Amino acid sequence: MGEVDKFMGKQGGAYLYEQLASDLTEAIAQGIYAVDERLPSLRRISEEYEVSMATAIQAYQSMETAGLIESRPKSGYYVCAYTGEKLDEPVSSQPKPRATKVNVGYLAMSLVNETRQSGLIKLGAAVPNAELLPLGILSRTFAGVARRESKVASSYEEAQGNKALRKQISRLMRDCGVRCVADQIIITNGCLEALGLALRVTAKKGDTIIIESPTYFGILQVIESLGMKALEIPTHAGSGVNLDVLEQTILNRKIAACVLMPSFNNPLGSLMPDENKQRLVKLLEKKKIALIEDDVYGTLSYETPRPKAAKSFDSRGNVLYCSSFSKTVAPGLRIGWIVAGRFHEQVKYQKFLDNISTAIHPQLVMAEFLAKDSYRRCIRHSARIYRQRMDQLRRWVSEAFPEGTRITNPKGGFLLWVELPEAYNSLALYEKAMAKKIAITPGLLFSAQGQYQHHIRLSCGAVEGELARKSIYALAKLL
Repeated sequence: MGEVDKFMGKQGGAYLYEQLASDLTEAIAQGIYAVDERLPSLRRISEEYEVSMATAIQAYQSMETAGLIESRPKSGYYVCAYTGEKLDEPVSSQPKPRATKVNVGYLAMSLVNETRQSGLIKLGAAVPNAELLPLGILSRTFAGVARRESKVASSYEEAQGNKALRKQISRLMRDCGVRCVADQIIITNGCLEALGLALRVTAKKGDTIIIESPTYFGILQVIESLGMKALEIPTHAGSGVNLDVLEQTILNRKIAACVLMPSFNNPLGSLMPDENKQRLVKLLEKKKIALIEDDVYGTLSYETPRPKAAKSFDSRGNVLYCSSFSKTVAPGLRIGWIVAGRFHEQVKYQKFLDNISTAIHPQLVMAEFLAKDSYRRCIRHSARIYRQRMDQLRRWVSEAFPEGTRITNPKGGFLLWVELPEAYNSLALYEKAMAKKIAITPGLLFSAQGQYQHHIRLSCGAVEGELARKSIYALAKLL
């Protein structure tokens, strides 16, 4: 079979190389070839498609011109990150400059509980992909710990947490630029408990807390449960919170604490540059306002080394650093931690009052897992896969969603923030999607002011491949 037989010549105005390029472009769109993946050699393409080398070269060159692939010296052609026409980022948020009583808790809990029913395609869940978690290693480690440490369940761990685990975490903290020792770390039941402890020792009922806008609804729930108020600061999808507005706010208002996600905010995926993090730390330090840093996604950076934490610029102990292994190792273990700086003793005492200590067996398992030195390899692999899936997700949304849609371009994590045209309502879309067994997260959950009515959060964590693609197109048909 020759070239003309294979593609039947020029069809609909398309030359052979254009048809070949179209076929390969579709394969990239479907995830058959991922970002940074090497494409078949020109010779192989020539043989598989039964076209001449000249046609194969023309096809690759046209795709390179379109920005879909790139040629690397002595290596071949590789898939580029997608840059389509409808990939404008959402404009910087403009929340009202007022402290707001938070009232999202029950709505958030209700919607989250709904999305836990079986058979759902969890397209908006902030959960990692189980296939990327080291569950086999953890299972074997759990069995070994249970055999060797059968008697530890008969006693409590110290309030601060298992010493071996804290030592391992202190070593990991160097990756984000933080120098700390085991005695400066307190183990918690996930990051959310760490955030709650941090707020309780830095603020009291009725106080005003600065947050990003949009922000993770779990932070809003904690603020609500403690009877505090939230003051939302405009936040850019790329560079994070607006420091000029934040500076004016702390100069003119009484602020108790500031809760931010400087590295890959949920839901925006924004990343504050190092100079902004340093300025942020100094601004708050000068006014003696505590910075509570949520860094659960920082390790899932698409680039290496991972970003520095704001805590790395802290010389006065004014930053309370909170994180967990829920997005990288195992959500079910509920292992988080806090490096509380000058608030360390208060946090440790509050932790003891709350629940004496975190369950000991998960701590022992995590300590042993980290000692095996598999963690960094695990997160590097996960970050690489999430980068590929994020590119696919952005491509599908760009192709399927209505004109005027804006989407973020995160450099880490697995969450995508989508701004729909104002005519659309995300809660109504959520209800329609649930009827089709597709779960998304409506935007109003991410604001104390009820903003983001036409925004949704999507995820490339739990759903992947053809199922994710079909779900995105099915979701688009509901718009």
